Amino acid sequence: MPDFKGCFGSKIKCDYLMRFGMKLAVNSESIAKAKTALRKTIIQKREELGNLKKNEKSIAIAQRLFAMDEFKKSKSVFCFLSTSFEVQTEGIIRESLRLGKQVLVPSLDSGEESLGVARIPSMDIEFVTGRYGIREPAPKFLDIVSFSEIDFVIAPGLAFDIFGNRVGYGGGFYDKFFKKTAEDVIRVALSYDFQLLDSVPHSDLDEPVHFLITDVATLRCRDAQGIEV
Repeated sequence: MPDFKGCFGSKIKCDYLMRFGMKLAVNSESIAKAKTALRKTIIQKREELGNLKKNEKSIAIAQRLFAMDEFKKSKSVFCFLSTSFEVQTEGIIRESLRLGKQVLVPSLDSGEESLGVARIPSMDIEFVTGRYGIREPAPKFLDIVSFSEIDFVIAPGLAFDIFGNRVGYGGGFYDKFFKKTAEDVIRVALSYDFQLLDSVPHSDLDEPVHFLITDVATLRCRDAQGIEV
C-alpha cells in the first residue's frame, strides 16, 4: 500500500490517493495474471514445434537479421544464448564472429539479480546453464565488459506485439538490462511467427524493442501514435 503521509489530514485527498493507489495495484495484478496465462499458451505452442520446423524458422530469421542495415553497420553485438525451444542463435553468433564483430552474451550477476555482459571469442568455449535457465560462459571463460561496449542487442522473449512490447519469462532481466544500455543501442527481438500478436499485456515498467524479426517478416516497431520506438 502506498505511503500517504503527505495528505496532511485532507480526507478528500487521502481518499483519492488511496483509490488511485489501489487502482494501480489492481491493474498491476491484472497485467501479471494476463502475462502468466499468455506465457503458458506460447510455451505450449513452442514445445509443439518440431525440430525440423524450428530449424527452418530459425534459419529464415537469421537471414532476415543478416539483411538488416542496422546489423551490417553494428560492430558489437549482444546476443542471448538460445535454449532448445527458442529461436536458435548459435548460427547468428558464429556468423557475427566470422564478420569480425565483437560478440557479447549474457552473464547473470547473482548478487544483483541482473544481467551482465560477457565477451566471447568463439562458440567453442564451455557454456553453462545457470539460475533461471540463462545460458552463459563457464566461469573460467568469463570476460566481463562494460554495457558501453554494446551497440546492437538481440533479445529473447515469449510474446511480442507490433508496438514492440515484449513478454519475457517473468524475471524482468531484459527490462532492467535495456535501461542500462545507451539510448542509441538497437534492440531486436527474434520470434517465431506465432509469438507475434496484435497486442500483449504490458506496463510502463516494460521496455520495448525497436525491431521484431520473425520467419516471415521484419517489423520496425512504432507506438500507438505511429512514432518509431
